[in-house]
Amino acid sequence: MRKVLFVDDEPLIAKGLAAIMDWKNYDLQVAGSANDGVQALEKLREEPVDLLFTDITMPRMDGLELIKKVKEMHPRTKFVVLSGYDEFEYVKKGIMLGIENYILKPINIDELESTIKHIRGDWEREELNRFRSEEDWKILRSNILQRWVNGEIESSELKQRAELLGIPLNYESFQVHVVRLISDDRPVSQLYRLTSLADEMCRAITEELGEGHGVICFPDADDDIVILSGQAGERDLSWESMRTAMDKLHRLTGLRLWCSKGIAGIRDLRLIQGSYSTAKEHFRTSLVAGDDGILYGPISEGESSETSLCCFGTDDFIKLLVEGDASALKGYIDSVLNAGGQEATVPREPYVNAAVQLMVAAKDLEKNPDYSGIFAPIHQIHTLRGLRGHVLAIAERCLERQQEGDQGYSPHVSFLVEQVQHHFPEELSLKTLSQRLQLHPNYLGQLFQQEVGASFSDYLNQYRIEKATQLLLYTDRKTADIASSVGYTDSSYFYKQFKKYTGVSPTETRSMYSNLK
Repeated sequence: MRKVLFVDDEPLIAKGLAAIMDWKNYDLQVAGSANDGVQALEKLREEPVDLLFTDITMPRMDGLELIKKVKEMHPRTKFVVLSGYDEFEYVKKGIMLGIENYILKPINIDELESTIKHIRGDWEREELNRFRSEEDWKILRSNILQRWVNGEIESSELKQRAELLGIPLNYESFQVHVVRLISDDRPVSQLYRLTSLADEMCRAITEELGEGHGVICFPDADDDIVILSGQAGERDLSWESMRTAMDKLHRLTGLRLWCSKGIAGIRDLRLIQGSYSTAKEHFRTSLVAGDDGILYGPISEGESSETSLCCFGTDDFIKLLVEGDASALKGYIDSVLNAGGQEATVPREPYVNAAVQLMVAAKDLEKNPDYSGIFAPIHQIHTLRGLRGHVLAIAERCLERQQEGDQGYSPHVSFLVEQVQHHFPEELSLKTLSQRLQLHPNYLGQLFQQEVGASFSDYLNQYRIEKATQLLLYTDRKTADIASSVGYTDSSYFYKQFKKYTGVSPTETRSMYSNLK
């Protein structure tokens, strides 16, 4: 779904545009609003949009200047100009910049709808032109397939696009398998082109099934390979055929492959989403415990779904951290995060929660704890071995910081750091702080970047998110209240910043830590 942003120096108009019509009917998602060009540009640096409605005359930065700057950052963004004045010069300049339309206030709904329909037609034509090459065609095909399994496409559109992209829909029934490729050191997408691996998987399965079957393979948003097999008769894609195909990919890549099966015998195209969700659910709730090259199905024969963690306490863990015994720390982490048997997979939640408790305990020893490194990688960890490695890395970094001691910053940078630490809920900027030091803000910013290793705005945001994380973990305060208390007046902006720096939402952060408290 494409995104739209509204910019007007009259807040009621900017927010009213979001409610003036049902934008979802035009496959558009409202990304928010801004009250001038500067605020809009800040939002667009964080989250680009496909369509921008902007007023012309605004303080700090007018609409035409905003369009120029956005086109430099995001050349494919389209623009509609709004104004209360029918001024030819504005129209002329806007046309030169490549705007889609110029709409006078008060806005005529019919004209607005006509403009949106015209823009959607342009998008359709641009999309077809962009995807003429074979690789781009695969990307478009994969996007349509992802929308299908996620239930984000209507049957009529699916059938229309399927004919154009060669997606076979004329089988009696369909079956869904999802294959997860596991690497403990780096994301698989950094090692291989996932579309190529999906093609290899398709070839291998097609050889096994023979005539009368159609196979579609594509990577999804989690870098898993989704396999849609169509049957002309009653024969399903068997485990024997899947295993043979997976063996070929395993030998080719050396990666472990973990397969989960959805509901078989789907005859209604609309039910594919449920089958896909069933297959994906096992990945969301389980971790690979053993070193098997290939795993299949939710629970292997003889494997128990009930798993209990070794009894542990964070006090013992903290004692080992303070003592600085890296070897003993590794042994303690291994003993806690150990399946204690020969299970192929184990329930994910208790192990992840235990790991988070250990990592938070380690971070709490630091003077200015940074929690972002805890949560961001967790969703990309699929094995107990990877989880143990993540906890050990956090613990070892804690030991290093203890040995490093306090950072030695220059007086000017120390002043900035102290301002952040003592006044982070307030409005802070290099411009105002540099005036107090009688230095040029550009020079001060370069000095800060050089000594701290991050820009001042990144450091401030990171510090605020760390404080927010502490409040999420150790209090029951509402998220909106926490956002305000650490310096974010806009809750939606806080959510975006939190996810940017931690990799998960505030709700997920609180949930991960609270389950084993």
